[in-house]
Amino acid sequence: MSTSDLSSDANWSKSAANYSGNVGRTSTLSAARLCELADKLRPLSSSSVDTQVLDVGAGTGAVTLTIASQAPSTSVLATDLAGPMLENISSKNLSNVKTQVVDARQLVQELGTSRFTHVFCTFMLQTITTPAEAVKEMYTVLKDGGVVAIALWAQRNGPFEVWERGVQSIDPSYRLPSPFDDPHAWRTCTELERELKKIGLDQVSTEEVTMPFAFDGTEKFMEFWFGAKNPAAVKCMSNWPQERIEEAKVAVRKVCKEQYSDGKDLKTWAVLGVGRK
Repeated sequence: MSTSDLSSDANWSKSAANYSGNVGRTSTLSAARLCELADKLRPLSSSSVDTQVLDVGAGTGAVTLTIASQAPSTSVLATDLAGPMLENISSKNLSNVKTQVVDARQLVQELGTSRFTHVFCTFMLQTITTPAEAVKEMYTVLKDGGVVAIALWAQRNGPFEVWERGVQSIDPSYRLPSPFDDPHAWRTCTELERELKKIGLDQVSTEEVTMPFAFDGTEKFMEFWFGAKNPAAVKCMSNWPQERIEEAKVAVRKVCKEQYSDGKDLKTWAVLGVGRK
């Protein structure tokens, strides 16, 4: 199978229609917890008119919609490199939410400096090869006393494990490639804490959370993994021969059904981190 460039707006645009399913629901769970952590450092629901939130790599709106429901008076700017990913947010017609196509590595150029009280970024940094550059941009657009809040996929991931175990039942020597373009992408609390402190943030804290990633039956998982065109899934399958993909499907279906209770026991893990400027 061909490889997939996770940083490409075209690839994420293709998967936008499917993204708000299981991935979107899981992102919403982690977004709720990330908002709690950020709120402890600086309230999101402050009555102050200067509370301005930036959601970087907003996707279909996990963070943006969480804040919009919990703090309807707080202004949120949701940005993403792929315009179609923002359509779910725009369709809500929320008075306190705006959307804009912006590259995370060009925040300062597009949005200016010292503008936002909170900057969120969920599951986007691992899709680019220069995450440190993007985090520096987030710091620069943040006001003094503002909060950066980031979520990353952790080292374990349920759907990735189903694929790997299935293929290993055919070829025990098979090893899952990195699902990200950068094989050294941050995936641990230690790595995220280090990077947040490196840009100058204080009161840094991180935690790993477990979230359900359940499917209503194995066939729903098969549709997600093989049919949703999620760039990370395509990347995981990139080192398996295309001519043997049907053989892999049989094995993956068997693993999902027998080892993950027909898809109902699937979980995934995320790393969350916050810090204050």
